[in-house]
Amino acid sequence: MEAFVEISPSKVTQHEGALISLCADGEAISDLYFDFTALLKAVRQPSDTALDLLLVAASVYSLDKLTARSSSTDGWGRHFDVTIPVANPATWKETADTINECVSFLSGDKWRMRFTDRSSQIVRRRRRQRRPRIAPRFARGAVACLFSGGLDSLIGAIDWLEETDDERICLVGHHDPNIGGVEKDQKQLAGVLSTVYRGRCEPIRMGVGHSGKALEVTMRSRSLLFVALGVLVAEHLGEGVPLLIPENGTIALNIPLTPARRGSCSTRTAHPYYLKLLQDWLQHVGLHHPLQNPLLAKTKGEAVLECRNQDVLTRAAVLSNSCAKRGHRSWWVRRDASSCGCCMPCIYRRAALHKVGLDTEVYGNDICTGEVRTADPDCDSADDLRACCSFLRCNHSREFVAKMLIASGPLPPLEVLEHASTVSRAMDEIRQLLLDKGNTAIRNLAGLNVRGNRADRHTLPH
Repeated sequence: MEAFVEISPSKVTQHEGALISLCADGEAISDLYFDFTALLKAVRQPSDTALDLLLVAASVYSLDKLTARSSSTDGWGRHFDVTIPVANPATWKETADTINECVSFLSGDKWRMRFTDRSSQIVRRRRRQRRPRIAPRFARGAVACLFSGGLDSLIGAIDWLEETDDERICLVGHHDPNIGGVEKDQKQLAGVLSTVYRGRCEPIRMGVGHSGKALEVTMRSRSLLFVALGVLVAEHLGEGVPLLIPENGTIALNIPLTPARRGSCSTRTAHPYYLKLLQDWLQHVGLHHPLQNPLLAKTKGEAVLECRNQDVLTRAAVLSNSCAKRGHRSWWVRRDASSCGCCMPCIYRRAALHKVGLDTEVYGNDICTGEVRTADPDCDSADDLRACCSFLRCNHSREFVAKMLIASGPLPPLEVLEHASTVSRAMDEIRQLLLDKGNTAIRNLAGLNVRGNRADRHTLPH
């Protein structure tokens, strides 16, 4: 697909931005949506470079959603040749190879970015007839932290607030107006933190999306958009201000649980190699903000267990949401639940909460009681649980897990065994959940009732 981004020199949106159109194969397919009005209440003056990064990320995100994978030759990987206007195209062209590799690794597609000169402004501030009586109060903070509404970003924020004295944190949230629930989660969690840590939390939420109906639901590229917003806020806070990307190591590494999930079918939204490429990209275009994942060495259960304020976590965890398929309720047994219960993020979450005695949530489907139809090969909603149980049943050694991780994405040789240990510990957390609460069928599927299996020889320690 050949695509390009067109910025209108005169037309503006109601959210203080230029009208920006996304065109593909010679015709407009969507307008990009940016709620700059919300952003400008917190950020004084976004730089051209930070805005260009946001424009690139939003274009990638929108093309990813608007182009069905089923339309590609192999039913998965797509080819994008995209031209995007930026303020300093020479600098962006110099690092285009890194950009293309970064985005291609993230989404599992083939991307080629071209950069042309941007002559029109992206932000178009609305003229006010009079000065406001109260001067605007822009965000302040020592660090920016991605704040998705999930459990990991909540823990990352709590840990940072507990580890620092009196410093402020900017909680950067992104929501797509076409996807419900996310903004509410972020508001509720930020409300809890603002109450406990008075005067130290700066919630910043911005809507970014597109017009037109999404044809693809995998959304591998949302991470890039989220990071772009975080970097924009970090730049406002000051040169060198870090951006925290809290994601437990199991999800960040996202080992392919079966051979069919290897390669691009495995999400890489916080994979260390992706973040390295992204860091190189940012440095080259002049955005000097360290990308840090404080939870990389931990399983989700360890992140929960070691959270530095258990009282706040217990209070707020129920308001968070980790589900990857929260909009697919037609096959849920309990459609009023907030999470499906059987996608891998839900499974990791439930095992983690079980580890600390907080597994009290109601899910759309209960993986422990037979509500997920794993025996039905036509039941797509059971794919994740089947893959998880297959991996558990194989009971791989740490060395074999390390080889699988290397095959899935480049990792430093001296670190890969530690990453493999993280994966193994995460799988033990799921084993413990199934041993404690699973029925006979699901334990058999996971190989937990077979004589000689390590989980059958003794109960795994909590």
